[in-house]
Amino acid sequence: MALLWLLALFCAAGAGADLDRARELLRRGAIAEAVKLLRQHVQHAPGDADGHLLLGSALALVPLRSEAIDEARRAVELRPKSAGSYEALGSVLARFAEYPAARQAFEKALDLDPASVDTRYSLALVLAQLSEYAAAEGHLRRAVELAADTPRSANLHFLLGRILSALDKPGEAAAECERAINLRPDYADAYVELAAARRKLLDEAGSFQALYRAVELAPNNAEAQYRLGMEYHGKDQGDKALEHLRVAYGLTPGDRRIVYNYALALRLYGNSEEADVVSRRLMETVKSSVGATDSALDAERLTNEGVELEKRGDTLSAIARYRAALEIKPLEVLVRRNLGLALCRAGHFDQGIRELKEALRLDPNDAATTQALYIAIDQAASSRAGTAGRPKEDAPK
Repeated sequence: MALLWLLALFCAAGAGADLDRARELLRRGAIAEAVKLLRQHVQHAPGDADGHLLLGSALALVPLRSEAIDEARRAVELRPKSAGSYEALGSVLARFAEYPAARQAFEKALDLDPASVDTRYSLALVLAQLSEYAAAEGHLRRAVELAADTPRSANLHFLLGRILSALDKPGEAAAECERAINLRPDYADAYVELAAARRKLLDEAGSFQALYRAVELAPNNAEAQYRLGMEYHGKDQGDKALEHLRVAYGLTPGDRRIVYNYALALRLYGNSEEADVVSRRLMETVKSSVGATDSALDAERLTNEGVELEKRGDTLSAIARYRAALEIKPLEVLVRRNLGLALCRAGHFDQGIRELKEALRLDPNDAATTQALYIAIDQAASSRAGTAGRPKEDAPK
């Protein structure tokens, strides 16, 4: 979340030749070399909190979950009155979707430094992941009060706009997005969020204008292209709708909404050749949306059987059930996560990690899959090192 910012902060501070060299390596993107140097440094200087903190943040970029968290916590033990140490710990924990623990770390950082805008921003992001939007709103409003109106603070207004939208306050959300745009006129994501708020306010013209500008600023923004395409679709402007939906489909061909609506638009506007191509993906990804109820029920049954088989210890049979369910509904993130975890429990770490990465690609905001992936990577590394034994922790189910 704030790891790159933290690394930049560390890079601006001075604390010895080893750390200076590690910072330079991190600036150049040589993370593996920096980690090696920092491990040597903390071995020879175990009491250096800065060394542990920088190592933890660098390890989180690798990513090596357990070691990164351990190093960040060691830094906090060495410097328990440092707001920056808790801020770094929170950022490392959030990197691995450990949101409740990250929240505690950020709250401790705020106890020590209530005026930190960055900490309030990071805490608000974590609270949003925990669906505690009202608390996130409070911290963001305080951060806005503390921050000067600069292009950097545009992020505060943008995030506040998203939080207010989640709280069903579209008028306030639109106002915050407009403030973000005033501070940073090229903020494409803020235009996309502004369009969503204006649509909730039934301001169709305003929504269209915001999306049009977003696409102008960021033509590779799939969400902006998709929403603008749907705006044209609503206006029965088929050529324009297809133009933007085609771009969105090319950018994110695994997005179920985009596949479905692109195929629908192709059929509606008579582009039969391309419709046939997309329909094949459509049949794989949105069967439940086009009336294949029996297939959807079969997938659910197979998934439930897989869960029960795992409870009875029959992991291999469970894997077969999950794979069969994914043949019917390949974009079901929960089923793919279950398959990945089952493969890891059976010792097939490479296959399991591949399935977990695919689940995360389909839903990048799935915290459970994020956490499961990094635990699996940790356990795979331990297994290869011959130190697996009984896992210290289980991935979430």
